[in-house]
Amino acid sequence: MTDVLRRSPGSIVPGSAQRNSGTRPRLDPSGEPVYLASQLASICDVDLKTIHNWCHRVDEQSSEAALESFRTAGGHLRFLQSAVLRFLKRWGYPTPDALLRDRPHVLVVEADRAARLAMVEALSMTRPGDDPAAPTDPGEATGLWMSPGAYLHIWSDPYEALIGLGERAGAGAAPDVVVLGAGLGEGAARWIRAARGRIDDTLRIVTLDVDPAPVSDNVYRGPRGAFRTLLADALAASRTPPSRRRAAPTRRIPIAPREPIFVASQVASLWGVDLKTVHGWVESGDVEAFRTPGGHLRFRRRALLDLLRRFHMPIPTGLGPRRPMVLAVVPDAATVAELALSLGDGFDIISRADPMAGLAEIGTLCAGAGMLDAVVVSLPAEGIEDQQWIRAVRSHPDTKYGRVVVLGGDAAQQRSWQALGVAATLDAGRASLVRPVLERVLGIG
Repeated sequence: MTDVLRRSPGSIVPGSAQRNSGTRPRLDPSGEPVYLASQLASICDVDLKTIHNWCHRVDEQSSEAALESFRTAGGHLRFLQSAVLRFLKRWGYPTPDALLRDRPHVLVVEADRAARLAMVEALSMTRPGDDPAAPTDPGEATGLWMSPGAYLHIWSDPYEALIGLGERAGAGAAPDVVVLGAGLGEGAARWIRAARGRIDDTLRIVTLDVDPAPVSDNVYRGPRGAFRTLLADALAASRTPPSRRRAAPTRRIPIAPREPIFVASQVASLWGVDLKTVHGWVESGDVEAFRTPGGHLRFRRRALLDLLRRFHMPIPTGLGPRRPMVLAVVPDAATVAELALSLGDGFDIISRADPMAGLAEIGTLCAGAGMLDAVVVSLPAEGIEDQQWIRAVRSHPDTKYGRVVVLGGDAAQQRSWQALGVAATLDAGRASLVRPVLERVLGIG
């Protein structure tokens, strides 16, 4: 059997790369993607002038901070994928998904650090953008890694991983294979159902020392020692032509719109303050921002809304023209109906009965545009670690800005949830009070 975890020179791995022909790179003789300047500008959402400026970008500490490039015999600029990834990482710029579509994506859930390190070693993984001449510090062996034949998104927490899966599905970049290791226990089948509910039943699952019963279709089971073989088999099967796959019900996952990004002058105009004040907010940590490779401040809409809500400031029209989006993770149909009746004229509400499915939905709603404003969840729930569930929602970089309101629990549980950053807690059966609570924590009215 051909080892699909290794790429042959000059070939491109079928899968994710085929979904975006408009920015599909060519390949150099070694098999590494090569981008035109226009392709890179489209992927990074900048103009050609910016790309040319990046080629000359330097900082005070390093003369090697520019974007590496080469020219063809005709004088046209070309960029190797590895050079682009190093440049973006050096400047702390987010890596666009479109740069990572030359090979399949694998989502790994493994709670045991030693097992994660073994995976990194077994597949000769490196982090995208790392200097190939320097040794890689594996740290906790989580986050985004790349092997010769796949990108691996490694998570230690299964709840956070489910949010991440939903986020990738919402952005149109769902994983091709999921690997489940330690950390799920008896909840493996429930996790798989939630994941496939976000994607479809053809999603290949590799389980390592985990029993996913009663789920069995498209599941590759085995011990941790067989990880490499099982993953290779799952990846090979995931590339089977659709006409040869077993028909499976699918549902379209909406592609999340791009999140509005604001420059410092726009933020100053929205608040009626000067640029010095905006820079002061950033320096004091009151508002989260990032810098482009050109050194310019940029602000995500969700970060600006978070600032306003924390300081109980009015929301300018330019930031809040739509109705707040609320996800209700509530198993009781009567409670959902009561919430819908109470919130319907001022909020958009989506409901999910299962907390696991709710995590995947949270990721999808937050993908790209930060469209989720609040989560109303009934806890405790059978088979769910409530504090772990809340931590996952509160700690994920793309969901931490949403407000969480919990229905249920006794006094001690409610205090523990509030310590984790829950915006409000209400006793079970008091869904009618959710609206005034949301109006308060979201700064409405």
